[in-house]
This record gives sequence, structure tokens and C-alpha cells, in this order.
Amino acid sequence: MHIPTYELDVTDDEIFKAFDLNHEGLDKVKEAYNSGDIDTAKKELVGYMMTRKAPHYFYDYRQKPLKPIDTDSNPYFFQAALGLNGSLKEFCLYAADRMLENIYVLPGKGRGETFLGKNFENMIHFNFLTDQGKKHRHFLDMFVRGQHFEYLAVAYHETGERKYVDKFIEVLQKFFETYPLNVVDTTPSASRFQYDEDRDVMSAGWLCLVYISLFYTRLTYEIPYSLAFEIIKRIWFLGIQFSRFENDTYRAYNHHLWERGLVPFILGVMLPEIPAFAKGKKRGAEIVERHTIEDFNPSGGYSEHSIAYWSGAALGEMTSRGIILARINNEKLLDEDAMERIRKSFRLLATLASPGERYPSIGDNKGPMINPILSLGVLSIDESACKNLLAKRNGEVYEESELPPMYYANDEAGFTVFRNGYESDSDYMVMSTKKNCGYTGHNHMDMLSLCITIKGEEIIGEPYTGKLYHNIRMGSAQRGYMYNMGSHNTVLCYGNPIQPDRMYANKWGVYRPDTPILEFSSSTDGAYVKASHSAYTFCRHFREVAYSNGKGFLVRDAVERGNRLPDNHIQRWHLMENCNIESSGNGFVIISKASTKVLMLWDTPAGLKIWKNSVLYPEIFKDEDSVFPIIDVPFAAPEAKNADNATAYLGMIILDISGKNPSIEVIENARDVLTKNINSAAYATIDEPKNSSQSNYIELINGIYSMMN
Repeated sequence: MHIPTYELDVTDDEIFKAFDLNHEGLDKVKEAYNSGDIDTAKKELVGYMMTRKAPHYFYDYRQKPLKPIDTDSNPYFFQAALGLNGSLKEFCLYAADRMLENIYVLPGKGRGETFLGKNFENMIHFNFLTDQGKKHRHFLDMFVRGQHFEYLAVAYHETGERKYVDKFIEVLQKFFETYPLNVVDTTPSASRFQYDEDRDVMSAGWLCLVYISLFYTRLTYEIPYSLAFEIIKRIWFLGIQFSRFENDTYRAYNHHLWERGLVPFILGVMLPEIPAFAKGKKRGAEIVERHTIEDFNPSGGYSEHSIAYWSGAALGEMTSRGIILARINNEKLLDEDAMERIRKSFRLLATLASPGERYPSIGDNKGPMINPILSLGVLSIDESACKNLLAKRNGEVYEESELPPMYYANDEAGFTVFRNGYESDSDYMVMSTKKNCGYTGHNHMDMLSLCITIKGEEIIGEPYTGKLYHNIRMGSAQRGYMYNMGSHNTVLCYGNPIQPDRMYANKWGVYRPDTPILEFSSSTDGAYVKASHSAYTFCRHFREVAYSNGKGFLVRDAVERGNRLPDNHIQRWHLMENCNIESSGNGFVIISKASTKVLMLWDTPAGLKIWKNSVLYPEIFKDEDSVFPIIDVPFAAPEAKNADNATAYLGMIILDISGKNPSIEVIENARDVLTKNINSAAYATIDEPKNSSQSNYIELINGIYSMMN
């Protein structure tokens, strides 16, 4: 089969020959084409796309009268939902109006805009061979996926105003002119089709699907049919490139899932009139099923340890898209085992839901919005935990027994979660505890890192991940910092990460070491977990976390063989946006955020440091005031044990003291109680437990909490 390599070389004749003109409904197209009336054949083919009854798409707004497009019930049906931050409808209307001024808005509120020029003389470009490390490819990569076409479709359906149709015609023609794909890598293993104008295979697949989606809006049928036919021509040209991958070897990451599995499957489902597309459907389904079995583990977790890329990309943008299209078109995609893994994955995402609008940032990118993910779980597989949690979050009727658990710990899934409720003012903690991370570019060196929310306010977390991910240059110091341990809420043994930041600054991929969960228990009073990692190879970091319902958390870190070097270990905490440090002193910090106030109290008073990381400004943030404080607390093994392989300990309590104003004297007395009792409440040694650490720690939290009154 001949597969063209240059988009502009495709002829009208090739398109009609690509279609099975004997397919039901194409008789008028066939008649016109066979008689040599190509113009009428184009018109009839566009008309066929407007009236065909099958296959079914996620939505259908082809017919008049115009209806507003429902973008917000299931925003993952739209490429414009990338980086979703609030109402997709509001964003699309804003972005469409900016496009009227030739200004392109990146998907996701507040992620950037660029002026394309009065006459489109400033179109976006990025050369993969020469621009790496000089600027970020993100603007071009997003633009050539075609979300701006969705912006204009949404605005036209919302307003009925012709100006959006006219702008669509103008932008579409300029897009065709500026970005004709020239495939230079024709091998089955290609990850990029073109280099001088950076066009990767993933983005080509997204653009192809955006073009298909336009035929389920009215916008495409309000433009000249000859131009609408040019969209069909691009759908075929882009889609036929995926036939190159029929003999490609399997690779275990989500680009392969999308490019070699879902795109061919969706093309086969949505355009059965094209035999070459229909041919790829079966193999595409087999690849999707294999990825699902191998990437989504039986506990519900995902091979790459990134909430955003697991939920938003692998499930939201990719796998669920195939599941839903398969169901509404009576197609086979996943077997029972694979579907059960998807079900458990959505259930785990319900378990991970924080009290706020977004998931916490674990791994690459900012945590995605929670409700759209829960909605997708309901729509895809009617998952009960997603359904009931979504109902509760929306103030609707729900089944209490079907809500996810308050306390959860699973190192195959990759997370430990403590909470005291599902309301917006609940406490919440998630700890990164995963074994067997897969090959991926989205893992971080975040072993035993914590995110903590008190009374619905994020206090400890990763405030920079989204900003860094979308703005850092390849090979930069900021990129190394983002992936390495120093940007997470964990312990730096002997004051340093396992590898220097520069090891993670260039290219993708972090082989994240295992963090097994050693103990876990829970009761009506709270919960306890103990986990560890041995990634340093010369010492082992243990972290114990206890939670007393509605009062606070206790974190106890131990570094076994912690006296190998004279340097201090550092327990690091990143404060989230809008956290105000009211006061700090001898081993304590008081933080306020909105109406929430917390006390962070350590069992050692020495050396607490509050600082800001200058690597973040001015390249990423404009100045020091734009970044948030970091709290570093040093600790070391007892001097008396310097000759032994001693264990270094540090204990910390973070208490909810909202509405309280404890004096310095009370705080110092509380620290004395913490220092005196934390080791006796814990294990006598790492291997020999005395009593229940959960009950002992909770009793200690409760005792110190009562002192605050």
C-alpha cells in the first residue's frame, strides 16, 4: 500500500479511492466520482458526513437549529480540556474571542497566550534539531493538535455569530498552509514524523481526531464544502500514517498506547468507510488491551507514578475515550480482566480525591480537576465509588457505604491516604509509596513524599510542578530540580539527594526506587503507616505517619546507618500558595491559610531553616516574592553512637490550631512532651516493636493537641 509522505501531495483522486464507495450511503458520491464530476463528489461526501447515522461519536451537534455544546459534563471529550482549570465552556469562549484577534491561548486557564500576527506572520515554530534547550516546545506541540478549532466551534454553537465561522475559515486555511506534515521518519518505530517543524506521532493522532470531531459540530457544514473536503483529505493523510506501525514492536508507555493502539482503533470505529482504517481496528484493540493489562495493575494503580498522567492522560484522554466509543458503537475493546483493572483504577482515583477541586501533585504536572475524572469513571464503567463521591461533592443523594475508604495504603497502587471525611473542609494526606514503577518519563524521585491538607486547606505539597513542567527548558537546572528529591517533601539523607540534579535535567525518564509499606493500621480514631526506601544504598530511610482524626498528623523519620557521614540529614517541607508564616521559633512554625491555622512542631529545636529556592527565579518566576517558603529541619544520629551504625531520628507534629493562640511557653512545653515521649511511643528499634505505634502515636498527638487549649 502506498502511503504518501507529504500532506500537500495528496490528490482528490486518492481520497475517493481510499473510500469504499460501495459502503451504504455513499451511492451519490460514487455516482458523481465515476462520472468524473469531482466537485459534486466532494459536496456529496461532505453531505454524507453530515447525515450518516452511524457510527456514533461522543456528541452530535450536526443538525440545525444550533445548540450549545455541552463541554462541562464530560470535558475529556475535547482536546481543549488539556490542563483543565475551571469551566471548559468559559475557557473556550474566552479563547475563541482571543482567536478573533489572532491570539492563540494554550489550553488550560492561565497557561499562556501568543499573538500570531495581524496577518498571521508570527505563526508558532519549533525545530526539534536546533531549538532544544533554547525554548519550550509546548506552544507548537499544543497548537498543532488543533484545540483552537474546538474553541471556535464551541463559540459558534453558543452564539450563532458568523464571525466565528469566518475566523475558522481563515485560521484553517492558514493552518493548512503553515503546517503541512512532511513525514521524514517512515519507520515502524517512529516517534516523530517531522523534525524541522517538530511534529510527533502523538500530536498527529490528536489533530486527526480533532478533525473528525469537527464533523460532529455544525461549524464544518457552514464553510464551503470544498474546504470541508480538505479536512477529510487531512483526516485520511494523517490516519493512513498510522498504518506504518502495523509491524512495530511493543513499548510499555502511554505514547505507544495512544499511537499504536487507540488512534488506529478509533479510526477504524469512526471511519469504517475507509478499508485501511477498518483493517487497523483489531490490532489497535489488541494493543490497547495489552497496555491495560500490563500498565494498570490489579490494585488499581498505574505503572507510571504520576496522578496527572495516569488519570488525565492514560485514563482520561486515552483509554476511556476508546472504552466509551467501543460501547456506544457495539465494538470489542477490552476483556473482563482489563475492564476490572480500569474499574479498580477509577475506584483508586476516588480514594485519592482531596477535599479541594484538584488532585495533589504526585509525579509530573499539576494535579487534574477531580470531578471530571469522577464523572468519567461513571460514564465509562458506572463505577460506584466515583458515582457516590461525585454525588456527595455535588450535594446530591449518595450511598454512604459506597464511598471510598477513609484510610488506604497500598504500595502496588502507589499511595497511602488518610482523611477524616469527604467534605471541603476535611483533613487529608497522601504519601508516595510505590513499588515497581514502570518505564516512564513522568516519575519523580519522590519516595515517601507527603502532601497534607488541614481543614480543606493545602499546607504541604508540591506548588511548582505544573508551572515547571510546562515552562522549563530541556537540560536546565530547573528541570533537574523538578524531577529530583529536593523539590519533594521527604528526607535528604546527609543533606543531599541520591544523585545531583543534573542527572535528571536532560531527556525523560526516572527509574524511581521502591518504597514498600511495612505496616498499616486504622481505627475510628485514626490511622498509622510505616514505609521505607533503600535507594541511597548506604542507609535506609523509614517514615512513620500517624493521624488523629481532626487533630493532626505525626511524622517520624528514621535514617538507619545515619551516622556514616558527619553531615546532617534534612527533613524538607514545601509550603503551598497563600500559606502565611505567622511566627517561628525554637523548633516550631505557625502557619495560617484562610481560616485555618496549624502548628508544625519538632522534637529537636536546633537549626530550623526557612528559605526560598533561587533556582526558580527569575527564569520561571519573576522574583523571590513569587515563590513560596521551604522549611528545612536538620537532624543527626546521637553523638554517643557515632562509633556504631546508629539510627538518626526526627519527629514532627502538624496540629490544627485554628481558633487557638498558644503562647510560646505552651509551645515549648508541648515540644518537651513530644521530645520526651516520641521515642517511647515508637518502636524501641527498627525491628522490635514495643506496642501498637498507632495507638501510642495517636495518644501523643491527642495529648499535645489538648495542651493547645
